[in-house]
Amino acid sequence: MSSKKSILGVWVIERGSGRNLVSRAYSDAVKLDMDLIAPFLSATHTFIDKASNETLRTIDTETNRYVWEANEHLLFVMVVTKAARIGHMRFMLEYALREFLNIHVTADSSLENILSNWHGSPTTFKKFGRFIDELVSQYEETDESLVAGKSMDCLEVYAHLFRSILAIKTSKPNKRKIIDRVLTLLEPLMDKYEFLKDVPINADGIEVLSIDVYTVGYQHLRDTLEEILRVLAKATREISPPKAYRDVVFEEVMPYVKRDIQRLQTYAILDDVVRYLF
Repeated sequence: MSSKKSILGVWVIERGSGRNLVSRAYSDAVKLDMDLIAPFLSATHTFIDKASNETLRTIDTETNRYVWEANEHLLFVMVVTKAARIGHMRFMLEYALREFLNIHVTADSSLENILSNWHGSPTTFKKFGRFIDELVSQYEETDESLVAGKSMDCLEVYAHLFRSILAIKTSKPNKRKIIDRVLTLLEPLMDKYEFLKDVPINADGIEVLSIDVYTVGYQHLRDTLEEILRVLAKATREISPPKAYRDVVFEEVMPYVKRDIQRLQTYAILDDVVRYLF
């Protein structure tokens, strides 16, 4: 595998204060002072936002490109090479911001409250930092980078679908039954594809993003993801009350499908959704 990377550095920054919550350097080109750069990036975003009444999304330097994504409280910034696929990078930023909320914001807390009570401890957002490392590792540039990018697209789409289905409003015992049923139904596939045995499948979800796209063939990956979707939908439909299943399909799964329909159509995943969920 080549040591060359398309993603050189990542920052998660608190808007306004410029505090650096998470920073990662994947190249010596950005290993200066990650905490020093974060306020500059925040100030740049604020200046563009207020001075021009426009949202900053990308800035080019001579050799690299900075890509921004933001919500009310956070900025997520990547510095990438100019060869990186910007559309793909932007989806990663959006996906990771949502994942930050999933990891760190609970039902009895808010992001605003978490940030106001954060005193700079580098361990607070350690779990999200590990998630970023795992996600970015899938984008290392190799001779198979286009296939890997395609595989990662599919992983991200199916990860959203699995999470949406498992958002069903049902009892904890029912959720455990669903996962147990999924594991039973997937046993033949695990015998066929060894890599699936290393995918965490438990009450917390189905973490397919842990799959290394550089070691798994694209078609094998697609077959596996499609089968997981089929058995997850089957188990959820069989074990959950009909109304709860119907609600999760129309309140969680289909809104995601609508937002990301272009990618689902590009990778022919939309057919899977229709076949297995309805």
